[in-house]
Amino acid sequence: MVIGAGVIGTALAAQLGSGGQRSGGRRADGAVQVSLLDGGEPAAGTTASSMAWINAHSKTPRHYHELAVSGMRAHAALVRATGPAAYADRGGGAAGGPGWYRPGGALRWASGGAALGQLRRTVARLRDWGYAAEWIPVPRARELEPALRLEDAAQVAYFPDEAAVDPRPFVAHLLATARARGVHVRTGEAARVVAIDTAGGRVRGVRCAGGETVQADVAVCCAGWRTPAVAALAGAYVPLVPGDAPGSEAPTLLAHLRPDAAAGPPLTRMVLSPRLHARPLAGGRVYLEALDLNDEVDQHTPAERVTALARELHARARDLLPGLAGTARLADARVCTRPLPPDDNSIVGPLAGAEGLYTVVTHSGMTLSLRLGELVARELLTGRDAPELAPYRPSRFVRP
Repeated sequence: MVIGAGVIGTALAAQLGSGGQRSGGRRADGAVQVSLLDGGEPAAGTTASSMAWINAHSKTPRHYHELAVSGMRAHAALVRATGPAAYADRGGGAAGGPGWYRPGGALRWASGGAALGQLRRTVARLRDWGYAAEWIPVPRARELEPALRLEDAAQVAYFPDEAAVDPRPFVAHLLATARARGVHVRTGEAARVVAIDTAGGRVRGVRCAGGETVQADVAVCCAGWRTPAVAALAGAYVPLVPGDAPGSEAPTLLAHLRPDAAAGPPLTRMVLSPRLHARPLAGGRVYLEALDLNDEVDQHTPAERVTALARELHARARDLLPGLAGTARLADARVCTRPLPPDDNSIVGPLAGAEGLYTVVTHSGMTLSLRLGELVARELLTGRDAPELAPYRPSRFVRP
């Protein structure tokens, strides 16, 4: 059983449904069944709000970087297996819907000061680790992304292997795969997990808000920032940066722009300036985020304050993407809570105190989803530990 139908839970369910699984309940005929439960709709939580940047750009230490690189490769492999229908804004996709993958790399730049020093260190580290990172002249950057306004003094780094995905169609593809492989998908308020049943210190199943009891030999918690509360239902401990604490790093401010029909050239790839991060979305929309403005919000920020900060994002976009953002309107503005482990690295593995309870929670979930799905499914199906997951075990944290 998998609890949580965000990108991590759905990717894992799709892998577990590939045949021979033993991670769910057993039917009377001896076959194995996998269930995917979520109290909302698939991808409706943090997944839907994600920047969804597929990268290993700032992942440290080295083992975490390598895990992210393997996640990038897993995305590329899925795209190859799917074919042209995987690409966003090209039609096709799962069940006739839109594709999700946006290649083209990422552009990041700075003009001086601490920002440029940090960028130089990042590029040097990535190149030393064999990652595709290069310096390009400003005219080349303008050629790659005509929508940008770049000052002549900018120092531009290009990361050609990076990409972005559109979260909802990506999860829809994974969900269709899971269902095709026999996974029982239950979503909505009635499927919200309200209790985890144990007997003799071992998980036996879960109870849902609708009154149903679902039996399971193994329950995998993939509930994002809600993971600590779900794990606590079985007396287990998972530490995350609290999303509702004043000054927490977990909340993120984001906004979407909707350009009008007369807008300038569209944005085609991830761009990261010192004051604004932007990426293309379906239908010509643009995702906006600024790291410094994230410090201004939390889960309790009033709606009028969120709107005011979103207007600041829009103003910065007019400077960065003048032809595109000048006539655009704000189509969305909200605060998203990210699941942030205290040491920034994933938390993956069995939880102490409740045999049969396993968790997968991570920042960078979009990048890591496919690879973590593969590794975790292999562990659960074979009973053998995956060496790649050794640094990420929950046991590294001491319960207070």
